[in-house]
Amino acid sequence: MSQAAAQEEGGAASWNRAFIALCLVSLLSGFITSPFMALFPVYVEADLGRVPLFTANLRALMLILGGLSALIGGRLCDLLGLKRTLMVGLAGGVLNGFVFHSANPWALFLLVFLIGFTTGPWTTAGQSYLISSVGARQLGVGGALYFLSGNLGHALGSLGTGVLKETWTFQQLGTLMSCGMAGVCLLALWLLPSTGAARSQEGLALGAVYLPLLRQPLARLLIALRLCITSYWGMASLLLPLLVYRVSHSESMPAYYASVSLAVAAACQLLTGMLRDRYGRLWPLLICGAGFALCGIGVGLAWESLPALFAFGTGLTATAWAISTLVPSLINEVAGPQEKSRLVGLLHLVWSAAMVLGNLLGGSLVEIDPGLPFLGGALLAAGGTLCAWLLCRRLDTGRR
Repeated sequence: MSQAAAQEEGGAASWNRAFIALCLVSLLSGFITSPFMALFPVYVEADLGRVPLFTANLRALMLILGGLSALIGGRLCDLLGLKRTLMVGLAGGVLNGFVFHSANPWALFLLVFLIGFTTGPWTTAGQSYLISSVGARQLGVGGALYFLSGNLGHALGSLGTGVLKETWTFQQLGTLMSCGMAGVCLLALWLLPSTGAARSQEGLALGAVYLPLLRQPLARLLIALRLCITSYWGMASLLLPLLVYRVSHSESMPAYYASVSLAVAAACQLLTGMLRDRYGRLWPLLICGAGFALCGIGVGLAWESLPALFAFGTGLTATAWAISTLVPSLINEVAGPQEKSRLVGLLHLVWSAAMVLGNLLGGSLVEIDPGLPFLGGALLAAGGTLCAWLLCRRLDTGRR
């Protein structure tokens, strides 16, 4: 059954097979890959003896490749269908576990290259599945549940990682990740419904399909919003686990922090999605943007306190993910029927570029003063909030 047909059947059309299967796969993937997300910076510093800038460079490479491959992924969604594109991205998760077996910088480089290239198709096809399988009026809650499933998986997995890391080595955690993700790939192949692919003689034709999007004022405002918010998040996501590690002097504490912050973020995502569907997009965006800035100021002023890092870092994580929850519904409003997957891919390129910028700035500025990246990031959050307000005004007045 196609996704369009599924949406036309019954009162529960918004929660069809594609959406439920997508959330389950996202949950399991987040759970199994959580050691990589929580402990990669710690592994590089504690086991390999490298400085934060080395980690920042590896993450920058992964993010650059993820962004570039997202453009290809957006077009592959048109040409191959969503399921095949998603499977390409999901298969890359198997490689995450090999990172903890690699002490050689060149081996890490190769793994990060491959992982980065597969993150683009995963993100693009996943969000395109979401937009196509959930009704427009429920995209707030639908987006929240989709992102919540991944965050909940990361939170539960990070909690388990913190417990296991007390007695397990990084290598044992890596083996568990690779084997688990192989199972998730097989499950996704079985559960996810197939989708149609467009017939085209033009091949990828990236310029022909993406340049028209860049000429649209609404798309440019959405890109600016994504750029500001994600640049700040790029600094925070790199530095918060390291600051928790440095202040607590515990290798497992960053995993516990990740578990707490992501669990709170999951609840905040669901609340934000419900508010969007009931009251509209404007006020949830503005409130989350303001909270994002204020929590960063709190971290910047009180980074030497572990309770403050947990409190403000959790608030920062929750508001960042809440804003991301609203992005699919904004894409659905901004893009035309044939442009949605392409805009998802374009925004993921912007997200990747912003994460690279944030990682590199954060890795450099933290050596000057650990609070400086967070205080500067508050200004970026303010700029992103302004873009959100301008975008909503244009959407409400019908100006394209």
